[in-house]
Amino acid sequence: MQCYAGLAKIYDLLVTGVDFESWANYLEEILKRFNHYPRTILDLACGTGNTTLPLARRGYQVMGLDLSPDMVNIAREKAAKQGLAVNFFTADMRSFQLEKPVDLITCFHDGLNYLANYEDLMRTFKQVKENLTPGGLFIFDLNAIEWLTGTRPEVCIIDEQDFTLIWQSCYSSVNFSWEIKITAFIKNGECYYKFTEQHREYGYTPDQVHRALQAAELKLLASYDAFSFKPIQAESRRHFYVAQRS
Repeated sequence: MQCYAGLAKIYDLLVTGVDFESWANYLEEILKRFNHYPRTILDLACGTGNTTLPLARRGYQVMGLDLSPDMVNIAREKAAKQGLAVNFFTADMRSFQLEKPVDLITCFHDGLNYLANYEDLMRTFKQVKENLTPGGLFIFDLNAIEWLTGTRPEVCIIDEQDFTLIWQSCYSSVNFSWEIKITAFIKNGECYYKFTEQHREYGYTPDQVHRALQAAELKLLASYDAFSFKPIQAESRRHFYVAQRS
C-alpha cells in the first residue's frame, strides 16, 4: 500500500460530483434497519474526510484514519474550517489500535479494494473486530470483482484552470488488479509541477469476504447491491456489507 501525496492535492477536485451526504443518508438507513444507533464511529481509509465530516455534522463522535499523511492533513484543515472536532490520524488499517473501541467502523469508496491480497483483507477485518464494542457494526463497500475484471483500457484527460490530469486505466490479468496511472500537471504560482502515481485495486468475491469475516469472528448480517436493500446482483458494480462483532 502506498501513500498518495500527489493525488491528495487534487482529490477533492476530482470528486466534486459525488454526493457524500447521500452516502451518509444510506449509512443511516442501514443503521435503522439493524436498530443500531452508534455514538462513536471510526472511518477507515477516510481520505480527505469526505465521508467522515458529514457524520460529524450529524452529531456523531467521529474519528478518521488513513495511510496517507497528506490526505489526513487536508481532512484536518477542512474539519477546522467547519468547526468540527474530529480526530484524524495516520495509521495502517491492517494494524491500527484505538485507545477505546467504537460502536461503528466504516470503510467506503474502494478503501478495502486497495488491499493487495486476501491475507491483508483478513488482517484488516481482525483489527476491526478488536476495535469494535461488543455488538458493534462494521459497514463497508467493495467494488465487485466482476466489474474490475470487465473494465476496458481507458484514457481520460481532465483539463482545468489550475491542473491537467491524464488518467490511464486497465485491468491486469498478471496480478488480477485494476491499474490506474495518474499523471498530473498542477499550477504553482507561474509554474506547473508534475507528478505521476500508480494505483491498484484488487477484487474480492462475496464468498471471500464472508470467509474473511468469519476468520475475524465477525458475523455477516447482510450484503446489498449498492445504495439499495436488494441482494447482490451479478451485474452489480459495488457491494455493501454489514457485519457485527458478537
